[in-house]
Amino acid sequence: MKNLKIEENTSLKNYNTFKVDVTAKYLAIPQTIEEIKEVLEKFKDEKLIILGGGSNTLFTKDWNGLVLIPKLKGINVVKEEEKHVYVQASAGEIWDEFVRWCVKNDYAGIENMVMIPGTVGGGVSQNIGAYGQEISKVIEKINILDIKTFEEKVIKPEECGYGYRKSNFKNIWQNKYLITSTIFKLTKHTKEFELSYHERAGRYGSLKEELDSFAKEPYSIQEVMEAIIRQRGKRLPSVEEYGTAGSFFANPIVTVEKFNELSKIIEELQSYPAEGYSEEYLKIPAGRLLDELGWKGKKIGNVATFERHALCVVTNMKATGKEILDYIKAMKKSVMDEYGVELISEVNIV
Repeated sequence: MKNLKIEENTSLKNYNTFKVDVTAKYLAIPQTIEEIKEVLEKFKDEKLIILGGGSNTLFTKDWNGLVLIPKLKGINVVKEEEKHVYVQASAGEIWDEFVRWCVKNDYAGIENMVMIPGTVGGGVSQNIGAYGQEISKVIEKINILDIKTFEEKVIKPEECGYGYRKSNFKNIWQNKYLITSTIFKLTKHTKEFELSYHERAGRYGSLKEELDSFAKEPYSIQEVMEAIIRQRGKRLPSVEEYGTAGSFFANPIVTVEKFNELSKIIEELQSYPAEGYSEEYLKIPAGRLLDELGWKGKKIGNVATFERHALCVVTNMKATGKEILDYIKAMKKSVMDEYGVELISEVNIV
């Protein structure tokens, strides 16, 4: 670890997108798998948290242990077939930059997930998704490091317990395995399947409208990505201007019976298929529930809900983790009291 600096009692304000100013007992930013092993060996008795871009973590107190931020880099094509390409991306690559690289090379399958903050490793562990695409659907295999034994393994997505915004990495494998890289199976010759975007227009009508403002069918993946960039730019807060982790809550999964009950009191409430669940369940937009209850644009002290998106909690970068947590609890209580629906956090609260 000659070149690897271990910081002690250091602020994490610049390592989490909420800009919460907490202190870590130790902070290490290794650049290779060997450095990761050395750090883990040296601090094996310390409490551990692994961060990517810090865009999915809310710190509510100082971290009395090791904060590990692996900066593993590299993107390369490992195999090509007639219709598919297999691209390996290291866990420390910025997800948004990886998406844009793939689209530039005409590789399709992740273009709808542009502008999601964080790293490739973070995205794989959280099963990120947007506009009908989900990262787990394009994963071929994942290279992982066993944190205790330092054994390097290869696992398939079927082993990862993937579901809507969840995976084994978020619970039973937390601090058991560290993702080092992922191989994605993406589609080439994209002109052949672009009409599927037209089929999805009913579900993502806002995107269709955006596309039609500057493009004509059949849309290219470059145009679809551009439409999403424009949409997100209009609706979501910038991490340059605000402390935020983007959308804080996952969309709730409710029974059809519950949806019908809510539809009587919330006009034109939308619903979507709840993938991985039986037909008795539907997914409903959490943002709409919060919107109905007046949370959009609401402000309490240093914390607010973004004026253009009720799912996005924002701060003036001066809020403490406790202030943010209290605000989140008030949002959850409001929805539970009024609608009997529990909002589940997408963000890891520590």
